[in-house]
Amino acid sequence: MFQITRRCAKLFSTNCTALRKYADSSNVATLKGGENILYLSLQKKFPQAKEIKIKDISGGCGAIFEVFISTSEFKGMSMVKQHQLINEVLKDQIKSMHGIRIHTEIPVENNKSN
Repeated sequence: MFQITRRCAKLFSTNCTALRKYADSSNVATLKGGENILYLSLQKKFPQAKEIKIKDISGGCGAIFEVFISTSEFKGMSMVKQHQLINEVLKDQIKSMHGIRIHTEIPVENNKSN
């Protein structure tokens, strides 16, 4: 465990911290190392995203992340294609991870005519 912790801290220049709730656009300033890198990469690729959430599920050392993205940019794409896009955006960061969970969603549009 010490080696993983040391490696993760070195990769993302962070200290290990306790498991945190999802980090999203409402609290971007509170993101730590790896979460912030992932968030900014995804935000750049998906500027119309309604929601981007990043969660360090490794216990805080940055080895495993859970990613959630809700964007209309996925409309017409299969789930496999959506996940491939995310993998492509994060390919450099994924090289240094132990694992990643990806969840995607196409937001429901409310078109009410009065």
